[in-house]
Amino acid sequence: MGRSWDHIQNFYRKKGSHLVKFVLPSKYLRYYPPIYNLRNPIEERVKYTLKKGFHIAVISFYFHSLDQIITKVGRRKFIRCREIVKARLQKTVKQIFPEDQIVCLHDQYSDGISLLIRVDEHAYSTTDLAEKLTLVKEAMEQRRYRLLDNKNLMLEYGYVFLQRDRYSLSESMLRAHLQAMAMAEKQDKLQYHQLLFAMNQIVAFKQITLLAQPIIDVSNGGIKAWELLTRGPKQSQMENPLQLFSIAKQTNTLFDLEMIILEKAFQLIYQCQMKEAVFINLTPTTLNEVELLEEVQTLMRKYPEINPRNIAIEITEQDSTDGLLQFEDNITSLRNLGFQIAVDDTGAGYASLHTISRIMPDIIKIDRSVIKDIDTSLVKEKMLQGLLMIANETGSVVVAEGIEKQEEVHILSKHKVDLAQGYFYAKPKLLHPIT
Repeated sequence: MGRSWDHIQNFYRKKGSHLVKFVLPSKYLRYYPPIYNLRNPIEERVKYTLKKGFHIAVISFYFHSLDQIITKVGRRKFIRCREIVKARLQKTVKQIFPEDQIVCLHDQYSDGISLLIRVDEHAYSTTDLAEKLTLVKEAMEQRRYRLLDNKNLMLEYGYVFLQRDRYSLSESMLRAHLQAMAMAEKQDKLQYHQLLFAMNQIVAFKQITLLAQPIIDVSNGGIKAWELLTRGPKQSQMENPLQLFSIAKQTNTLFDLEMIILEKAFQLIYQCQMKEAVFINLTPTTLNEVELLEEVQTLMRKYPEINPRNIAIEITEQDSTDGLLQFEDNITSLRNLGFQIAVDDTGAGYASLHTISRIMPDIIKIDRSVIKDIDTSLVKEKMLQGLLMIANETGSVVVAEGIEKQEEVHILSKHKVDLAQGYFYAKPKLLHPIT
């Protein structure tokens, strides 16, 4: 639980990626699978989850001052206590995370403990994940351990997303664990500084690409707007936007990254001479920054041909808006400059509805969880009607996200939804400048 990187890496070199386990009933393989001779149950669960189209968040737990604790109470007593701590962590995780979201909890890499969580890219929220991990942290820190002379264990966590571009699955899992542990420790650790260096390189050299997905007028099928979507450097671990934004947040480079995205968006609008409206995603954290308005005004002076009324700032629900003192003032100032304001993921949870009541957006985007298979669900159709009533009260235009089949379009037309986007219409693509 929180050993040095040298200890972890030496352990892995000795044991190898083929750590052998013996077979147990599948429901027990989620929690600290033991060694066996046939196959690795952790890798089997990971493969199954990836094949189902989900991403996997790798969370590493780090316990402060572990070496001092071992020195004080002795290694033998600590090893006995360690099993109690592991059981407590397992119980806490099961209480806080839904069972079907837990891929595995294991301690195969030296003393570190990793939690693997299933993540739906379209429904992912860093706020939800952070809140649950905070609850785990609080529950673990409140517990006193008799074998440790009734002392508490202080817990930190870090997380990254599993990437498999250039490595085997076992190697990818180890790399993710080490990177997540580095996020948890953040103290003179090579892995953390490598990730921080990579993020600084992306910001310094503006190494991001913007893809565009059309937003369609449901009534006539024409392109009404474009949403710009971010990708990191090609064939790197940061290419996946989940990974890119998660690491940016944990390395405190999120604002710098999103200002690069905003600059690239203005550049693309200018080069492609885009006449349709453009949606640009920004997190509440960035929208709360005091430097935001100055950065936006600088871009407006650089690109005077761009009409801000054709740009919708889309508030993503990856962070909570509670406690953000500058957030509403910045939204008001952006509106005064001419920008439209959109709220993303409406219907996915309380957060987006709370944001709607606070800022009265110009555009409401209905989450794909409401739209998916709406043609076969009367409950979802009623939910859509309720959200349309909210939009009518706020005077907001509605965009339905995640359209994948004609039957869903039929329901949207039936209820006179304004706009829609999804793979049924088109996947995100590169737009090429007009020469």
